[in-house]
Amino acid sequence: MTNLSTDKLADLVAKRHSCLVQLHKLGVRQSEYIATGEISLLLRLLSVKNQLIVALQSIEQQLAPFHDQNPEMRQWDSAEARENCSRQAAECKKLLDQVMGLECENEKKMTQRRDQIAQQLRTSQASASARRAYHAHHTRPQAKPVPLDGDSVSLGFSAHLDLQTGP
Repeated sequence: MTNLSTDKLADLVAKRHSCLVQLHKLGVRQSEYIATGEISLLLRLLSVKNQLIVALQSIEQQLAPFHDQNPEMRQWDSAEARENCSRQAAECKKLLDQVMGLECENEKKMTQRRDQIAQQLRTSQASASARRAYHAHHTRPQAKPVPLDGDSVSLGFSAHLDLQTGP
């Protein structure tokens, strides 16, 4: 292992750390946007987050060859450089766990928010349907009741019925 390789490893770990710090901050902000219903800001944030995830995937691909190496065989400039890289790698693991935890929480919150909005829409639609039905019922011309005693309305024929002769 050459010094250049450990420099490259340290650089990639630092980039990974930086990317995960940004993803963590965005995850916290995403949670706030979900809670406040700031959909347009949330969509912009998700776009930025997606770019960071793509960058993180690229960094992970570049780190892949280092995973097969024995860390004890690497040649470092100093013990301090090795310790710094090791510390950042450990922080990356913690940050990744936190980012994944935030993702799970935010997904649950978004699902709850979606379900709340769907229920509000169903309630609103039911109210609108009831309002339309009520409006249609009260604006329709109503038939006048026919009096049964025959005194109030002329039916065009004699209301008197002679049982012997007929009408």
